[in-house]
Amino acid sequence: MSRRLPGPVGEVRGAAEVPTSKSLTNRALIAAAAADGGVIRRPLDCEDTRLLAGALEQAGWPVAWERDISVGRRRPVARAVVDLGNSGTGARLVLGLLACVPGKFRVDGTDRLRQRPMLPLIEALADLGSEIRSRDGCLPADIVGRKMAGGSVQIRPEVSSQFVSSLLLAGPLMAQGIDLDVIGPVPSRPYLELTREVMETFGASLDIASAGRWRVRPGGLRKITYVVEGDWSAAAFAGAAVAVAGGEITVSPLSARSSQGDRALCDVLQQAGLEIGFSGEDLNISGRMTRPFEADLTDTPDLFPALAVVAATGPVGSRLTGLDHLKHKESDRLSVMIENLDRLGARFETGSSSIRVQRGVRRHGPEAIEVTAADDHRIAMAMAVAALAVGELDLDDDRCVAKSFPDFWRMWDRLIRGAGKPL
Repeated sequence: MSRRLPGPVGEVRGAAEVPTSKSLTNRALIAAAAADGGVIRRPLDCEDTRLLAGALEQAGWPVAWERDISVGRRRPVARAVVDLGNSGTGARLVLGLLACVPGKFRVDGTDRLRQRPMLPLIEALADLGSEIRSRDGCLPADIVGRKMAGGSVQIRPEVSSQFVSSLLLAGPLMAQGIDLDVIGPVPSRPYLELTREVMETFGASLDIASAGRWRVRPGGLRKITYVVEGDWSAAAFAGAAVAVAGGEITVSPLSARSSQGDRALCDVLQQAGLEIGFSGEDLNISGRMTRPFEADLTDTPDLFPALAVVAATGPVGSRLTGLDHLKHKESDRLSVMIENLDRLGARFETGSSSIRVQRGVRRHGPEAIEVTAADDHRIAMAMAVAALAVGELDLDDDRCVAKSFPDFWRMWDRLIRGAGKPL
């Protein structure tokens, strides 16, 4: 469904309530399944997490989702087709889990998910003894699950830290645990810290010998109640609104001590001239962008759409680097964002993994300009921010935000009206 995005509204003021973390909810679902039970409080209820919960049910775990999520002991399932839609995180995390439980499984998803790489994880699972077949290292993947011996294995993650997280989460189910040697650079490395935190909360025993060597001991998982914290990735769009339009808002609930990599948003906004402060779970952001900034997004690729808009709407010269892996997201994010911002008048100097703003976006006339979400939730939300600088935009698809932030449009409408009330 298309949506008309409101143009400049003056300074934004009020409060914005962001959802809890999709990354932590997904990891907690896998950990609870591996523990044969658990409760997840304050889960993010969105398309991706619902897809993973549904996949677990298809594979034999009872999942009751009311306000909280309750995962029960797995029932034997001889065969199951597990559909992850367009959830790359869910597909990658569940592959490791299903390799370690009895049954025959097919993991599949949308055409876009079938294009996203899975080969490093599939090869590592095969090296550990899993019977797994795929289509040229992509989905669909067929798995004959069994109690795996585990042991030593190497992986070169190349495009995603989720491959490493999948193996770590499966480690407690292996008879010997897992000794994992991670070769080469790891994109989005802070997400491994989230994986470690979730696993240790569920009772897993992990040792990190060095940045690239992980040891997960077998067993030890407990049925617990896990509480999910607020999502810094979602907070980026409220912060970007202040940077672009000016004003002052409070964003909650967020942890100042979070291990989420996207907490780096605070440092970038401060570099751009905004003021940041915390009170409990409330993040206060005020001011507007007054100077160009530089940000290496190797570890925080989900910040790119919001920060690309901020960079293109303020003083020229901002530079974003570490963009190598954006083409492997829900869309080819780098290309789509440059195309959208180019329509709005921006020009960029592009490198192999970087962009620098040479000319910012321009305020346009009374007619709305068409932009695309490319079926990518973060691009859709970023275009809402861009409209605050350039004028009304016609977005071709507003429903894709359900992937991570189902209430985004309701929050956005309240924020730009300065209602000052959380959802």
